Amino acid sequence: MATTRAGEGIDMKRIAATDEGSLNELTKFAASHSCPSPFQSGAMFRVYSKTKGCRPIGFLARDGEGEILGSISATTFMDAGILVGKIVNHVSCRGGPLFLPAKEGTTAGRLLLARLIDAAKEKSLYTRIYPMFDQADQQSLLTATGFSREDWLNYLVDLSLTEGVLWEKMSKHRRKGIRRAENLGLQMVDAKTTADIDTLYSLLLMAHEQAKIPLQDKSLFDAMQRVLVPEGMARLVIAYRGEEPIAARVVLTFSGIIYDWYAGSAPEAFEAYANEFLVWRLMTWGCKSGYRLFDFGGAGLPEEEYGPREFKRRFGGKLVNFGRYTVVHKPKTLKLIQNLNKVRRRF
Repeated sequence: MATTRAGEGIDMKRIAATDEGSLNELTKFAASHSCPSPFQSGAMFRVYSKTKGCRPIGFLARDGEGEILGSISATTFMDAGILVGKIVNHVSCRGGPLFLPAKEGTTAGRLLLARLIDAAKEKSLYTRIYPMFDQADQQSLLTATGFSREDWLNYLVDLSLTEGVLWEKMSKHRRKGIRRAENLGLQMVDAKTTADIDTLYSLLLMAHEQAKIPLQDKSLFDAMQRVLVPEGMARLVIAYRGEEPIAARVVLTFSGIIYDWYAGSAPEAFEAYANEFLVWRLMTWGCKSGYRLFDFGGAGLPEEEYGPREFKRRFGGKLVNFGRYTVVHKPKTLKLIQNLNKVRRRF
């Protein structure tokens, strides 16, 4: 993609999936930032470019000497259905934009948001951004750019604590469940083969269908296995009871953070506490491997009952509310879809 001058001495470049140099720069910039996000990496951009129903959007902002001032990476999800013969999309961005704290960096952040909105507004219902840290400069910039904030909860677990302290901070019920899982001989196995990914996906799909929540195409997990796992940026794990797979979990591992992303299980998993078992095993692995944070990936809207929030709460993490920020590009169409009940939980 060509580089264009955005004014104020800043050059803007839209990134293509074939631009290996820029993708590597995205990853390096995201990893070195004080508030890193795996979703702002070039590696995740590659994953989404290989995922059916997804189209990544990315921009880099540089100063006149070519130094990176900021970046943003988002994804268009083309799974909202068809209305009046047109495909309806939405754009999601987690952890972006990233920018340097100096004045030029803030300017770059504003320009990056403007470029993202311009790229999204023609075909997407809305653009939504989920901050992953308590960044006052990022959040004020989002508000100034026209994004509306609403509360969005999450739980964060400090992995710099010892395993013993992590254990004591959990609820008694959670500890009891994990002990039961271990007494039953559950094992955590990394998904490595095509057959493993098929097994993992079937467990995720089972849970998502029961909850009436859409699940991304299997190509997402195939791409993660090919792109992220070799780089040490993801783990896809399955809990086995004997030879029976009963639960699965997908986490991203990036710059000291474990990001809990997808989970699913068979009905047999509940009495065996397989979901609790997998989270605990991933936490203790992260603690021993030098990770500093376990990010539960969201706990919903405060005013809504949300079962996963209670599951996550009992692991003893810190409840945070960094909010989520939305710009609606097509309010009438979005309202129509909501009224027709053709939109699922993600809207």
